[in-house]
Amino acid sequence: MSGRLTFGLLGPVQVWSDDRPVPAGPPRQRAVLAALLLHANRVTPVDDIVDLLWGDQPPRTARKNVQLHVWRLRQLVGDRLASDPPGYRLTVAPAELDVSRFDALLESGRAALRSGLAEKAAAHYRSALDLWRGDPLADVAGLGGFSASVAWLDRQRVTAYEEYVDVELDLGRHHETLALLDELVARHPLHERFAEQQVMTLHHLGRRGEAIDAYRRCRRALADELKLEPGPVLHRLAELAREPGPAGAAARGPVEAATRQLPHAAPALVGRDRELAVLRDTLGGGPGRGMPLCVVSGPAGVGKSALAVQAAHQVADRFPDGQLYVDLRGATPRMAPLPPSEALARFLRVLGVAETAIPADLAEASAALRSLLADRRLLMVLDNAHDAVQVRPLIPAGDGCAVLVTSRRQLADVDGATHLELDVLDDADAVELLGRLAGGTRVTADATTAARLVRRLGGLPLAIRIAGARLAARPTWTLATLDDRLRDKHRRLHELRLGDIALRSSFLVSYQHLTHPLAPRLFGLLGAVDGPDVTPAVAAALLDVDRAQALDALDELVDARLLDEPVPNRYTMHDLIRLFAGERAEHGPERTAAVHRMLAHYLERTRDALRLLRPGTRAPAIDGPSRFDGPEEALAWLCAERPNLVAAVVQSAGSPASARTSVELADSLFLFFEMRGHVGDWITVDRAGIAAAETLGDRVAQAGLMHDLAVAYFHLHRTGEAADLLRRSLEISRAAGDDEGQARALNQLGVLHGTAGEYDRSAECFKRSLVLRQRLGDIRSCAATKGNIGMAYRLAGRYEESIRFCRAAARLARRSGAPEIEANALGNLGEMQCLLGRYRSALHYLRRGLAVAGVPVNERNRGSMMGTLAEACLGDGQVGPAIRYAELAVEAMRRADFRHGEATALRRLGLMLCQHGDAARGIQQFRLALAILTDVGSAEADEVRAQLRSRLAPGRADDGRRVGTR
Repeated sequence: MSGRLTFGLLGPVQVWSDDRPVPAGPPRQRAVLAALLLHANRVTPVDDIVDLLWGDQPPRTARKNVQLHVWRLRQLVGDRLASDPPGYRLTVAPAELDVSRFDALLESGRAALRSGLAEKAAAHYRSALDLWRGDPLADVAGLGGFSASVAWLDRQRVTAYEEYVDVELDLGRHHETLALLDELVARHPLHERFAEQQVMTLHHLGRRGEAIDAYRRCRRALADELKLEPGPVLHRLAELAREPGPAGAAARGPVEAATRQLPHAAPALVGRDRELAVLRDTLGGGPGRGMPLCVVSGPAGVGKSALAVQAAHQVADRFPDGQLYVDLRGATPRMAPLPPSEALARFLRVLGVAETAIPADLAEASAALRSLLADRRLLMVLDNAHDAVQVRPLIPAGDGCAVLVTSRRQLADVDGATHLELDVLDDADAVELLGRLAGGTRVTADATTAARLVRRLGGLPLAIRIAGARLAARPTWTLATLDDRLRDKHRRLHELRLGDIALRSSFLVSYQHLTHPLAPRLFGLLGAVDGPDVTPAVAAALLDVDRAQALDALDELVDARLLDEPVPNRYTMHDLIRLFAGERAEHGPERTAAVHRMLAHYLERTRDALRLLRPGTRAPAIDGPSRFDGPEEALAWLCAERPNLVAAVVQSAGSPASARTSVELADSLFLFFEMRGHVGDWITVDRAGIAAAETLGDRVAQAGLMHDLAVAYFHLHRTGEAADLLRRSLEISRAAGDDEGQARALNQLGVLHGTAGEYDRSAECFKRSLVLRQRLGDIRSCAATKGNIGMAYRLAGRYEESIRFCRAAARLARRSGAPEIEANALGNLGEMQCLLGRYRSALHYLRRGLAVAGVPVNERNRGSMMGTLAEACLGDGQVGPAIRYAELAVEAMRRADFRHGEATALRRLGLMLCQHGDAARGIQQFRLALAILTDVGSAEADEVRAQLRSRLAPGRADDGRRVGTR
């Protein structure tokens, strides 16, 4: 491909050619690209790529699939992707990869800070953080083994934000930084450092009540989620906030540094040179010539805000006291215009007025603002004003300030204003804008079509930006392709998506001119769906038609840009368009029936997938052949649909008519979450399911979901909450005469007692569960419970009894066709042999366990078995394989969201590395383990601290617990 290529991992995997995005192929092809970029300029072995994409269960064709993806990527990146046995090498300059640029900017910021250049450091940090486009590797993170890289990049971003906020606060930009801190605290409620910075900033600004509230929110979050109290730093900051301020403190505080609130300027502003010159000349008039006041008006989509922000940046240096900015919401969907009193309060807070000193009366607040600005040189941008009434109280009086207003109305009743009416672009400027967005070479090559196309768009900048973005996203299209789609004026807006909800009339025109008979109906029904995206199968269920008809309707909505198709056969809707679609959805029997069909589709497919993945478990039988080709496809479907399935459970729980589906779907999804983790979603699903069961009055289902929620809490090491839920589940099941419910609760209580070191109580619970399951004739569950009894006896040091029960469990599991339970039992036998020093025998059992045919991917159990394999290999003198298995154990525990297990695996890996020559990396693993154990409030944190202090104190071996939870 011609053009300069750059690559991005700080968000979805992305490739740009001359700053223009280009498609990088289907998910696994993007995953191969991500694997190569994570090891840029180094050889990435094919085996490592296979591990990253498929983990320990690659398909037989995995290596051929990798070769095919690499061949396709070569068409994109050219000779820079080379074969280099045993794998491939992708050559990428540091400036071509956003991760490298992020690291370099971060280091530049730190270097500037060490040299005392705080402003320069802040600029470097801002540039580094601006590179992030979302969660790292967002579109491939769920595949195979990328979780370690995702977690590392996430930690780097959090660290960068911590350091950046410190720099900004050291520069005195408390007002400007507060909004960012609010966002960071909301995104990371358990990250205590952000809470410390937020409380300190509020305290510094004199907003003591808010500082105390922020402390309480953090304390409540830590208590609810981690059963922890805030640390001493945060506690002391809260104490300072409670102390009374100095007597007679002035309401008005000094502005410690220039306020700079302007948004980013648009990267492509074309055809506005004259207007920019007018605004520069008017706004930069200077003292003695009266206060400049400019109003930029024009229709929706003409670019008023982009012009105003660009002009404000160009004259910013003439206003040494800074720039204030506020969106007055005169064009914001579903929101009333911002009251002038609220805008005044925002400005006064930024200018140093304590919250308690801001006047409630509008006239008094306006007078306070004029007083504050009387002797200052400051630029004020009032964006999207609704009317003059909203603007007048915000206008300062001193001639050192300047005001720039944008509005769809002309605001002729704003006295003393210079008015600038913004019009559409002429043809030449419109073509230039299209070229900047879609590629200059592409537009120059077909200048006639480009001119005709922009005329069809009426020179409206927003429409041209949309057309340019569509062309950039579809490199196979010619200009004539899009021009032909826009030829019919009645369909023109079908091809364009305008992102401003105030252009609802444009959306309405697009909606009214959809030509496929099913598209308008589907558009309205999609507004009734809570999930983030839909597939053709879901669309077919909503419409009650076959897949081909649904695809036709989806294709038309995509062409109209009422839907997006970020990956093949997965359709998303812009939030603003979703609101419009919700307005079009009829609230009646047809909508209710459509939602029920969608929920039934999700439930049927989920059960079908889990029947393949977890045969013989609680997943009910499905009539007829499976809709999936095998377990791998079933698991891939569950992983891809997980956000929609979570949304479906929550949505169905909200209505008595669909509460039964919520209960059944939540019950089924337990089998998936038990395999893959995703504990946050797991908890959301079970809480919604419990609420639905309460709505139905179904005590048996309520008890079952309480058990499932307890298992999720156990994964988070929240054993107290888990135990409370299990006792309630046991009581409800006993009262209802539900032997299966009692057996499940007793089984999991046995697990909790074992974790607490109460091995006799653990074995007793398992034995009581076994009696109930033998009464029910459930051979599979009896095998799991016998394995758990063996585990309890092993932990209690009763080795011969443990071996007897584990062998019985393995035989019974094999007889009942329960491969996962057989694998667990073999793993526990391997652990026993390790404890007895019989490493060759341990390797035999453990490899048999991993090789059991049909074992689904239970990451937590896999992680435990990998950890034991690592110890067995080390005992047998196989150092290299031992370290590799220890690394795989960490990755599996991380995928399972089992933080305590991850910490244990990190300790094991750290000890092995320290003992065998890589002390620096080993210490790093100990530090990661310490951070997790501190987070979860484990007493083992003290042990790790001691190991770090002595560098190589003996580590604590993994207990290797593998348990059945049914």
